[in-house]
Amino acid sequence: SCQLPSEWRPLSEGCRAELAEIIVYAKVLALHEEVHGLYNYLPWQYEASDAGLFYSAEIEMLCDQAWGSMLEVPAGSRLNLTGLGYFSCHSHTVVQDYSYFFFLRMDENYNLLPHGVNFQDAIFPDTQENRRMFSSLFQFSNCSQGQQLATFSSDWEVQEDTRKLTSTAHKLWSPQ
Repeated sequence: SCQLPSEWRPLSEGCRAELAEIIVYAKVLALHEEVHGLYNYLPWQYEASDAGLFYSAEIEMLCDQAWGSMLEVPAGSRLNLTGLGYFSCHSHTVVQDYSYFFFLRMDENYNLLPHGVNFQDAIFPDTQENRRMFSSLFQFSNCSQGQQLATFSSDWEVQEDTRKLTSTAHKLWSPQ
């Protein structure tokens, strides 16, 4: 079961942004299935039937990294983000062809991973509200030309819900 530290309190996105190692605004170009490993451990026995629970994403930076970020790569750079998927206590999920604001960290092997500061969300969909929230960190005028706001609609929610349901159903109904 999941249990937060007894003194845990939620932090605002702005406060967590100050604590995140790397903040990027990027588009998901492709998703790639990952095998069970260090960053996608589950407390139950991992079976081949759990395929699709863990994945990595190829992302393209739409802006230079956020002010104060510890990553020095320009807009247009492509990076691989690992550690995505459905975990026992949280999820880090994205949809191909959509853009997000990411709180990231780099491990000792230089892998980029979601940085769930304070055990809270590390990935934020590209919405007007989130653009306002992160506007002090990015100069959107310096972003890739032609980047339009990808409105997250019920289509996106349906796709995410379907992916979760399919993955869960597959796990539950597959012979052991």
